[in-house]
Amino acid sequence: MRTEAAGRPRESRVTSALLEATLSELAAHGYEKTTIAAVAARAQTSKQAVYRRYGDKASLVAAAVEHGLEEANPAAPQRGSVAEDLRQCLTNTATALQDTPLGGAVRALVPHRHVPALASVFDEAENRRRLIMRQIFIATPFEADMETRIDLLLGLIYFRLLLRNIAITPDDIETAIYLVLGLVAPRDPAALRGLPGV
Repeated sequence: MRTEAAGRPRESRVTSALLEATLSELAAHGYEKTTIAAVAARAQTSKQAVYRRYGDKASLVAAAVEHGLEEANPAAPQRGSVAEDLRQCLTNTATALQDTPLGGAVRALVPHRHVPALASVFDEAENRRRLIMRQIFIATPFEADMETRIDLLLGLIYFRLLLRNIAITPDDIETAIYLVLGLVAPRDPAALRGLPGV
């Protein structure tokens, strides 16, 4: 992604408008139907303004998603409470993916992860999010099986929001954290009759 020259606030505003417009277009119309012309119109600028910054649609989309994911990055852990740090991290991620155009844009791009520019953006964002979660778990009693714990917690968000498009509540996040940390005893399951191994 190209950065703006110092002392050019109008150019910076146009770039921000283009990135936000791209996320909105992706969320509304998907990757195939998002066009440079539609993004420029939504951002109230010209196609030339887009092409001065980005070589093609894939570059523009990658920059927009990178921008949106950077805005959604959770804060570094405070190290006061594993559960609280996880709550803040997951809440930040869930909020960004369900309350902003970023979520719709990412949902629209899931089938296009193979596009090299998009793959690198998604991989980098995933690596950053996992690093933050590792920092939460490291040197705590929950460090064992840390990668699986991270998979389970992020899986809740990715599966529910990105694949099923079902909202995640604070109670969902709380329950997932307590289950993954083993801080709550599982409820007795209802008795099942006639199933092998039960």
